Amino acid sequence: MKHLTVFYDPACGLCTRVRDWLKRQAGYVPLILVAKGSPQAGLICPDLKYRLPGDQLVVVSDDGSAYVGNHAWIMCLWALRDYRRLAMRLANPVLLPLARQAFEAVSGNRALLSRLFALKTDEDMAHELGQVGQPVCEAGPLGRHDD
Repeated sequence: MKHLTVFYDPACGLCTRVRDWLKRQAGYVPLILVAKGSPQAGLICPDLKYRLPGDQLVVVSDDGSAYVGNHAWIMCLWALRDYRRLAMRLANPVLLPLARQAFEAVSGNRALLSRLFALKTDEDMAHELGQVGQPVCEAGPLGRHDD
């Protein structure tokens, strides 16, 4: 895998904060960050806007594999030097439904991250991530914008 393209909602505060955080991280795999609905996104994936919900993070690998939602969050972490081990752990079926919350915790709250890494089991980590709450795109689905 040579790179991953991350499509994010540019009208969402959470998405743009995550974009900025990703830019600051060292990676094993380069991340190309592209705003959904932008001219660049239209060139890379012309029908992205119509095929996928606007409030979902979408990651596309250079071989064309697409990851949506929790799988996309995990792929972003997997690409980063400091977070690959966490990504592999989050791929566990117990933690997979909480990948977005884990990403929110990682990118926005170092104290919570330290506490999570101190936990011993995936079940303990799942319980703790369940307390974080589901982060939401503040702008709502991108597909609802008037064209």
